[in-house]
Amino acid sequence: MTVIQKNKNIIAAFVLFTVLTFVLIQKFSLPQDVIEITIVEGDTLTQLAERYSGDIPSERWIREVAMLNNLSDSDIIAGDELKLPAYFNAEFDENRLVLAEDGE
Repeated sequence: MTVIQKNKNIIAAFVLFTVLTFVLIQKFSLPQDVIEITIVEGDTLTQLAERYSGDIPSERWIREVAMLNNLSDSDIIAGDELKLPAYFNAEFDENRLVLAEDGE
């Protein structure tokens, strides 16, 4: 008998443990609360991280935003909705300044 056949129960338990560990890490690594904002002209993920990441390092916050929104790169488009991890009081978003263009 091969090693795999002899130890199939141990291997199955290890695989199950590994999968459950991965699922739990993913579940607890992202915040449970998210907010949605509308991207305005000139927004970048780095600027949004400065406003919304709180005490979380910007690089980690940007990775979490990318995962929440299925982003393959850091390009975001004005007018699109973006889910953000809510590590701060949601009232902060209500105070966000939107600069009007000339003539508005």
